[in-house]
Amino acid sequence: MPRFFTGRGDFVGIHHLPNAFRSLAQALRRRCFGIYPELPWIPFAAIPRMERLLTPDSFVWEIGAGMSTLWLSARAKKVVSIEASAEWFEKLGGILRQKNVTNVDLRFEWIADRMSTYPGVKETGIDLLFIDGGPRHDCLFHGFDQVKAGGYIYLDNWDVAVFWRGAEEFLQARSAEIESSERFIDYVPGSFFVNDGLLIRKKC
Repeated sequence: MPRFFTGRGDFVGIHHLPNAFRSLAQALRRRCFGIYPELPWIPFAAIPRMERLLTPDSFVWEIGAGMSTLWLSARAKKVVSIEASAEWFEKLGGILRQKNVTNVDLRFEWIADRMSTYPGVKETGIDLLFIDGGPRHDCLFHGFDQVKAGGYIYLDNWDVAVFWRGAEEFLQARSAEIESSERFIDYVPGSFFVNDGLLIRKKC
């Protein structure tokens, strides 16, 4: 069932089924050979949409670092990425140094409360808040006002209710400030399962 449906029971859709083969092939390469696709591990359908919204001047705040960090860094001016796993923090840091990526501020933070704070952001404003880790509901609640007018918030694993306690009610309460929301249900790169992501745009 998880290979065809989200955690909420939504079917991936017939038009996305061909991505199952792509996802499975990448998952096998990762597991057998340690080769990670340099793509965000979000629904395939969300990736081109994410690419269109980013510009060379975009400031991205990412909670939950990964191959997405590399992908975002190639399309944005600056990426601040918060990671709770010391092992992955070291691994990704090494990759960033090897590739001479200089526009990523990679931070290790394993205390949940601190992962949902946004120090120094008020003067700058976030163009894209990318939440794929930490206490996700708190990251949304505290981060919503840090995203500039016309900016975006991406909520990964939207189908996992425990990650997003109170989030639907929060978004409903702030609906007057939201221009649009889009859901993406599809397979993901590097891991053979169906994921659900929600992309929100704030009003200008």
